[in-house]
Amino acid sequence: MKRFTLYLLMAFTVVLLCACSNDTTPDEESNEESNKESKGNSVSNVPVKIPDDLFVSNKKNENISEDEMKASIKKYMDYSHVIDKEMETIVYKYEDASESDRKKLNKLMDEGKQNDANFNDFLNNNTIPDDYKEPSKTIYEFVSSIRETLTQFDEEIVGAVENGSLTDISDFASEHFSKANGRQQLKIEKFLDEKKIKTTYFDE
Repeated sequence: MKRFTLYLLMAFTVVLLCACSNDTTPDEESNEESNKESKGNSVSNVPVKIPDDLFVSNKKNENISEDEMKASIKKYMDYSHVIDKEMETIVYKYEDASESDRKKLNKLMDEGKQNDANFNDFLNNNTIPDDYKEPSKTIYEFVSSIRETLTQFDEEIVGAVENGSLTDISDFASEHFSKANGRQQLKIEKFLDEKKIKTTYFDE
């Protein structure tokens, strides 16, 4: 459960980061940038490494074996974990985040969205083993819902924060976490254990 709780915290921290950045005037932002650059522990100094193991598959209308299905799930989830950990290095220090940090964060979110889209296409375009159909859909919905929360905050949440509408924020959270919650995480972990799929996704 720790992993899911962390995602919740990360998502709303990013929301607040963006909301606060929108309230900053150009002069203030310039001064803040200057101050941040002078700090030795600035988040800007944290390298963002994105490995070349994005989930990719060009297969269509093929029968996917169980071994390939296991490998695909592992690759998809492991890469998602890498992206999320890199995002955390920025989000944890959001008070010191610079404009370049936010650009890095956006790049990471784009990579995560592409990873999600590729895996979803793989599931929809091929015939996978029956006992993997529902669990694979649950895995995709869980991971992509976390990602969607982070990537849509600029359009949907920031306005609610600026307007002070707690109801809108609550509705947003309910919508996007309906598929990514502790109960779903338990289902996924049980399935992974049964199929002996080793992934780092739920590691801290």
